[in-house]
Amino acid sequence: MIPRYKMVTVLVAVFMIVGLSFSFATDPAFAAGKYKMIFIVKSLDNPFWDRMRSGAEKAAKDLDIDLKTLAPIKPYNVEEQLRFMEDGITQKVDAICVVPADSKGIVPGIKKANKAGIPVVTPNSRAYGGKVATWTGAQNRDVGYDIASYALKVLGGKGNVIILEGTPGNQTAIDRKKGFDDAIAEHPGIKVLASQTAKYSRVEGMRVMENLAQRFPKIDLVIATNDEMALGAVEALDAAGRLKETKITGFDANNDALKSISEGKMLATGDQRPDAQGYWGVVAAYCYLEGMPVPKDLFLPAPVIDASNVKQHLK
Repeated sequence: MIPRYKMVTVLVAVFMIVGLSFSFATDPAFAAGKYKMIFIVKSLDNPFWDRMRSGAEKAAKDLDIDLKTLAPIKPYNVEEQLRFMEDGITQKVDAICVVPADSKGIVPGIKKANKAGIPVVTPNSRAYGGKVATWTGAQNRDVGYDIASYALKVLGGKGNVIILEGTPGNQTAIDRKKGFDDAIAEHPGIKVLASQTAKYSRVEGMRVMENLAQRFPKIDLVIATNDEMALGAVEALDAAGRLKETKITGFDANNDALKSISEGKMLATGDQRPDAQGYWGVVAAYCYLEGMPVPKDLFLPAPVIDASNVKQHLK
């Protein structure tokens, strides 16, 4: 078995060899690049996926790949993702990069691609079946643990906490909450008032937080599995005049969250570098097609961002 660091070195070498605009393709025809690929994200309603798409298209440009980028009209709809995969198989693409909206639901599409001999890469979110060439992303459980641990330390290990969960069945949501839960378990002085989904949506995050704020008169911390829900919670608590008494953390480091941290409204977030996830996902697919060794898991660092380092990330 080749050590992971050597595998990553091989991937990095690709950029040296090749010398090292993101838009939705509507024309079914591909251009004349060396390989044709499709890159399927989960949604259009979150800037996280825009960053990932940008990274993927940058890699395609660097490597002379014809890349079509796609996303379901209904956010996090795995049925639409499966249709995109089937269309790609019919068009005989060379590789498919897909961020599973549902880790189990995407498996039939992966198996169809396997049968057609088309490699599949899953940036960000893992699939629970089929053969995947590689996964690229952050350790969601570990980053969730780091964010929660940081926030709980700020609270002094005591207080009332609400968890805003992501889309049910989504692997990243499950892993991030696992990290939260593991951190909370280390602090017996923490009481979880509620833990429920806000479906990765800012609007839903605001609605859920409005309801929870009415139920609970004292909320010390809100831990959300993405920034959009956290920002929705900020809006709800700000409108209720309770933002100063409640600390809020997110996950993803989108621009609005970074601005919110710099303004003292949010406490922290985790930067998964979705642009890097998209970029390395395409590069990994390219390396696989070139017959190069590719790691089963390509881990990317994801630091916690708070008031102490937010300025450098805003830059």
